[in-house]
Amino acid sequence: MRGGRARVVLLAAAISALTTHAWPQVSLESAVKATYLYKFAPFVDWPAKPGAPAAFNICVIGTDPFGPVLDRLVAGQRVADRPIVVRRLAQAQRDAPCQIAFVAGSRGQDVKAALLALRGAPVLTVTDGAMDPGVIDFAVVGGRVRFRVDDEAAAENGLTVSSKLLSLAISVRPRKGGARP
Repeated sequence: MRGGRARVVLLAAAISALTTHAWPQVSLESAVKATYLYKFAPFVDWPAKPGAPAAFNICVIGTDPFGPVLDRLVAGQRVADRPIVVRRLAQAQRDAPCQIAFVAGSRGQDVKAALLALRGAPVLTVTDGAMDPGVIDFAVVGGRVRFRVDDEAAAENGLTVSSKLLSLAISVRPRKGGARP
């Protein structure tokens, strides 16, 4: 089964994180999405950047559906020996030190504006069923949290999404010309 092992690892990590903590005030769906946010990181390559921040930053832009759940999930977690830090921003800023940006909003215009602000920046944008999706867009299919990947948008942001993560997506928009680094 293609990507079966990676799917099992991601699912097991999500379930493990959820069953070891109590998450009042946040739905199981939101908790699973929060888990995915930091679990995406090992499956993405960012361009080398001089003066990169010491921490690996996950930014929540706009309305925060996770509350303290995301902070609890990433506590003590690391990406390439860098501690994960959650930042909350009212609006997207191209120069904000975000490696992953979850873009939420009560209106589609908020999401679209944030994605435009981050276009071309080395940021993995993640949306939640948006009309204008980010590099990764969550979808609930058959009661399960799944995701779509826009590999062309990843390329525009200088990112490389691993084939393992692409194989787990319910759909992938390929890079132009199909060329992958």
